[in-house]
Amino acid sequence: METKIPIWLKENAWRVLNSVVDSIVIISSRGSIQYVNEATLKTFGYKEHELLGSSLAMLMPAPYSDEHEHYVSRYLKSGDAHIIGIGRELSAQTKTGRIFPIYLAISEISDHGETFFAGIIHDLTAQEAARSKMLEQQNELAHVGRVNTMGELTASIAHEINQPLTAIAMYAQACLQMLDKEDIDKKRLSEAMDKLVVQSLRAGTVIERVQRFVRKESGQRELIDINSLIMDLKPLVEGDASLHEIELVFSLGRNLKKIMCDAIQIQQVALNLIRNAVDAMVETGCKNGSKIVISSAQNSDDTIQILVKDSGTGVKADQADFIFSAFHTTKVEGMGMGLSICRSIIERHGGVLEFHNNPDAGASFYFCLPLSIEPDTETTKMPDITRTTMG
Repeated sequence: METKIPIWLKENAWRVLNSVVDSIVIISSRGSIQYVNEATLKTFGYKEHELLGSSLAMLMPAPYSDEHEHYVSRYLKSGDAHIIGIGRELSAQTKTGRIFPIYLAISEISDHGETFFAGIIHDLTAQEAARSKMLEQQNELAHVGRVNTMGELTASIAHEINQPLTAIAMYAQACLQMLDKEDIDKKRLSEAMDKLVVQSLRAGTVIERVQRFVRKESGQRELIDINSLIMDLKPLVEGDASLHEIELVFSLGRNLKKIMCDAIQIQQVALNLIRNAVDAMVETGCKNGSKIVISSAQNSDDTIQILVKDSGTGVKADQADFIFSAFHTTKVEGMGMGLSICRSIIERHGGVLEFHNNPDAGASFYFCLPLSIEPDTETTKMPDITRTTMG
């Protein structure tokens, strides 16, 4: 059905444009501003005469101002619509120099053989503030989750630290006994003291990794060797597994490319999946086996995958749709936030977190992260022995 534009709308189009809350700017093919609505003057703090005839670039900070003029010029020459008719997020700048985020959509207008461009500028300040607040809350929740995890692992961590502490006490006593003798065997004394140093460093490593894991600072992304990141979790997970007579098998892929990620948050996800696997095995009394396999691999779609496979209870059909939902848990004392936090972390890294039940028993939870697009990304080489076990 054909519709006609009302005459009153044609005659009062400028009033309609001035009633719009977003900034509207019309520029010529040469890039000079021909019209601005009242929202533009209010948002940017200019008077109308200061903008008319000027370049739209004056509303943008570098480098966006230079890029904009380049895009318009290229479109007129080649028709390559890099931003024309598409729009994108960038920054704008007011007369006072305040820089704020915007979404700029530009469309082409032809009038009697002359080309104009209409730009609609939407202020994203409120959305960015809300996004930052949400990110801050998610990071805070992730930190609470890490602290809670360490609280739950207290027994196993204490067990892991007590072993080197016990050894330190024994070697110290042996050193004292040797010092009491008139004929001191310096070689044996030196060997015992070397062992003291090794055991103290072992205990210190466990404590340092716990401190690093629960540290509140997060959000820094860097190129990470995913295999090293996973193996750094050993002191935090092996004690918990051994207390339940469960063997953890690390089967890590060779020559994996590095990924750009927040190491602490990705470790939080991996640790959560391993602990869930341990809990699932304990729930069944390890009747289907006592091994949990943690593997890494590079997929054909340029992602790195970390998979945790257990032979525990598996995920029941009526739980599958809610397993990653907040406050949903199958544990008696669980809060139901672990997997929900994990999924939000992985999704913020541009990845996915999923699971499937194994054909024989148990479930496999896995997450995939995109490879870094950094040009200097190097491959991560594993040592000759890539399969280690601990029980």
